[in-house]
Amino acid sequence: MSEAKTKTRIQSPATPKLTNAPPTLAELQASFQQAVLAGGDEILSLIPPNSRTTNEVLFGVYRNAYVGRLVEMIGNDHEYLKTYVGDDYFEALARAFIAAHPSHTQNARWFAEGLPDFLSATEPYSFNPQLGELARLERTLGFAFDAAEAPVVALANLQAINPNDWERLVFTAHPSTRLLTLESNALAIWAALRAEDMPPEFERLNPPQKCLVWRQDVTPMVRPLPPEEAMMWTEAAKGVPFGQLCELLAVFDDPETAPLRAAQILQGWLAAGVLTEAAVPGKAAKAKRKAT
Repeated sequence: MSEAKTKTRIQSPATPKLTNAPPTLAELQASFQQAVLAGGDEILSLIPPNSRTTNEVLFGVYRNAYVGRLVEMIGNDHEYLKTYVGDDYFEALARAFIAAHPSHTQNARWFAEGLPDFLSATEPYSFNPQLGELARLERTLGFAFDAAEAPVVALANLQAINPNDWERLVFTAHPSTRLLTLESNALAIWAALRAEDMPPEFERLNPPQKCLVWRQDVTPMVRPLPPEEAMMWTEAAKGVPFGQLCELLAVFDDPETAPLRAAQILQGWLAAGVLTEAAVPGKAAKAKRKAT
């Protein structure tokens, strides 16, 4: 919670050319910031050594503190990834990411947005795909927590819809929802770590696992979706109306029970609060025009 509001200055203006003339305060600040963020050493000429140590050591205190703070923030946002790999390995991992991806955002919350892709594409971390997927799962849960507020469709809302309109009914997902595709058992590893149990051995999944992430009230949630429900969610999110969703379920499995299965899946979505609107196209727009 507190990390979401933490601000850190990260803009990297061009380093001013240092001349024989004393630098202005703005030039000194810009040089200092550039040296911290990008590793430039021009600032060292403006830092006099003392009798006990060198200017490199003196300035290194600030440079190391900045990187150390970023490592701490990444650890706070990826609690279970850190637990999974251990403190030392995690620090090395985080420092490698920081070196490859200097910060370009003023909100520290979004600094490690690229960590999952970095772990998935960069050796030696890419040899263990569960690392990138653990990071992606934790970041997606964090996104769900920060997502915008929106109304939630309840059963009473659907009961008010004319039965003749159900075939054309279209659903809108809550802003906090995201569908993840995991090719490893990262979800099972995350769940074990969260329960303070021994995580299972890495396993590559075939087929991959679909997981729905969302916020229920104020709590980020995640659950795996059975293949049929994952297909229905994917198509519903594209705006496919309920009647066509039932037809797709009829192709997926027993056509006689397709409407019942669709209704059961929809009931689960309502209970979880993952829908923010259920409306018939055209009628909703007409109702808004009347209201105005």
